[in-house]
Amino acid sequence: MAAAPRERSGRTTPPRPEGTTAVRRPTLGGPARGDVRLDIQVLRALAVGLVLLYHLWPDRLPGGFVGVDVFFVISGLLITSHLLRSAVSPGGVRLGRFWANRARRLLPLASVVLLATAAGTFAFLPESAWRPTLRNLMASALYVENWSLAASSVDYLARDQAPLATQHFWSLSVEEQFYLAWPVIVVLAAGWAVRRARGRHLSRAVVVRRGVMAVMVAIFALSLACSVWLTATDPGTAYFATTTRAWEFAAGGLLAMLPTAQPAAGRPVAVRTAGAVAGLAAIVASALVLSDATPFPGTAALLPVLGTAVFLWAGRVPGASRPAVAAALRPVRYLGDISYGVYLWHWPLVVIVPAALGGPLGTAAKVGVLAVTVMLAAASKVLVEDPFRYRPFWLAPVRRGFYPAAAGIAAVVLVCVTGLGALDRAAARAADLAAARPDQTLSTPTDPDAPLAPTLADRPFDNAGMYDCFDLEHLRARSCTYGPADAAVSVAITGDSHAAHLLPPLISLAERRGWRLTTYVGISCDAGLAPACADGPETFDTIVGADHDVVLFSAFRGSGSDYDDVRTYVTALHDAGVRLLPVADVPMNPPTTYACIDDSGGDAGEAARCTTPRDEALERVPDRVTRIADELGTGYLDLTDAFCDGERCRAVSGNTIVYQDSPSSHLTATFGRELVPLLEAGIDEALGTAAVTRG
Repeated sequence: MAAAPRERSGRTTPPRPEGTTAVRRPTLGGPARGDVRLDIQVLRALAVGLVLLYHLWPDRLPGGFVGVDVFFVISGLLITSHLLRSAVSPGGVRLGRFWANRARRLLPLASVVLLATAAGTFAFLPESAWRPTLRNLMASALYVENWSLAASSVDYLARDQAPLATQHFWSLSVEEQFYLAWPVIVVLAAGWAVRRARGRHLSRAVVVRRGVMAVMVAIFALSLACSVWLTATDPGTAYFATTTRAWEFAAGGLLAMLPTAQPAAGRPVAVRTAGAVAGLAAIVASALVLSDATPFPGTAALLPVLGTAVFLWAGRVPGASRPAVAAALRPVRYLGDISYGVYLWHWPLVVIVPAALGGPLGTAAKVGVLAVTVMLAAASKVLVEDPFRYRPFWLAPVRRGFYPAAAGIAAVVLVCVTGLGALDRAAARAADLAAARPDQTLSTPTDPDAPLAPTLADRPFDNAGMYDCFDLEHLRARSCTYGPADAAVSVAITGDSHAAHLLPPLISLAERRGWRLTTYVGISCDAGLAPACADGPETFDTIVGADHDVVLFSAFRGSGSDYDDVRTYVTALHDAGVRLLPVADVPMNPPTTYACIDDSGGDAGEAARCTTPRDEALERVPDRVTRIADELGTGYLDLTDAFCDGERCRAVSGNTIVYQDSPSSHLTATFGRELVPLLEAGIDEALGTAAVTRG
């Protein structure tokens, strides 16, 4: 994943620092009030440096995403230490005050960044990015972005979607969920331990510590097991899920309760120095050795997590040779001090600046992004973070600490709801105007004064009916039937998503003609007998045994399925006596043409000029369907004339946008319905003969 957060099945995943700069209250065995733990400062600066380099120069630091693991461990240590001190005190853990403090610390700046991201999105990103960005801005404001990305990470339909400017909020969402749940867990564990210890002569501190440790050991073990299992079975979800990350916080929490968390003076300096060096080396090694190809988190996350824990265990090693000596350098300490702001600001810049500049970031632009990131973080600390964090007005009463966070969340949600509503109204207006025009056909000229349909914002989602009955996760075969069971004509279609995008016109046609239409489509089902097509052999037997009058087959010319597997499937259907109607794949829609539509700003006249040379659209990636049909002598239905003339292929037909995405080149449902006459003629001819060729 170049210059983007770590991807899993099309989705992305950058780390996020916890962001506090000093231990204002001591951790167990830590520095006195007002001191700064230099080892933690080093880790903060290191982690935020890793993530910055990874996002700007991913090839140089392929495992820089491990910064998230470093900060999760730090958060577990600091928060558990604070909660344990409160739990053993007479007043116990004050949940309201704890949550108010975290809200004041983190949420106001997060809301400012989200609002700025919304403004940058509308100003510079293409309209097709607006709807998903607004949805994820809302998820980020409500701190469920990690679950939103977990859902979309396995979304077959989102694989062509550009990185979102909000994706880095996934780890902030995980941390906020941690901050909500962890104090409750500590309170419940402490209460459980105290009740069990009644009548025994043990101090409250010992009882609470033992009870909390037992619960955290259980969380560590269960979460780590879940992480290992889910990383192997569902890696996209595993990367983002709170359940697969909880063990990293628990590792920091356990560190806070170990005897070695007490003052380090009793441990030999040589041992502590060796531990600090080993821990630092493990973190750096993980950033250099791990990559996007590494199943993560799973067992691979043990390297940065244990490295961080060992480094923190070593504590503040004295002497000029200590690894934490870098913290004596003012730039390092300052980077740790503003790390939260650096993290929040850098990723929206990485996503939005290339769109503003009109091209990928070069070295100079990347250095500029770094400089602007630091400046914004520095200003944010003075203007936003510190005022809400330290001014007495926000400290008492406790409820006042929630006001800035609530106002920020409300503002972001309001912007998103308003923006999404405006996009919905624009889409409805375009649909109404299109319906009011005379029926558009493939030969209808573009009306420059009429809107495009679908709108730019909605074209990635204009897939009505295509995936209602489609195996999106390689889990199980799905089949749907449209039309009466006793229809005189039974038509079926099989293949991958480029068969599925023919469903809107086929459903319309079947309803009009009274046909029965049955679908057998799914991921990798252009190779219907291969293991990647879920239940493929059973589906094959169903198709053969159903005695359909004609079975359409289509497949993406850029499919990742092996050609021999595709040919084997089609040949098996042919040899089983199935009357096949292969449908040639549509022309490719390259990213340049897709971007051209965005650059039109919705102007139909400008968009109509967005075309692709015919040889690039048809010959750069040769069509598999026509090749197989020629080898078998079945003939095929060729729809190319609906897209191309002798020299160029269109991305806009009349006022209709042809493609949803690029490079996957799925048709919009709106344009697909214009293919009804061609599909109808081809099927009618196939019903009367064993083979048909068009185009």
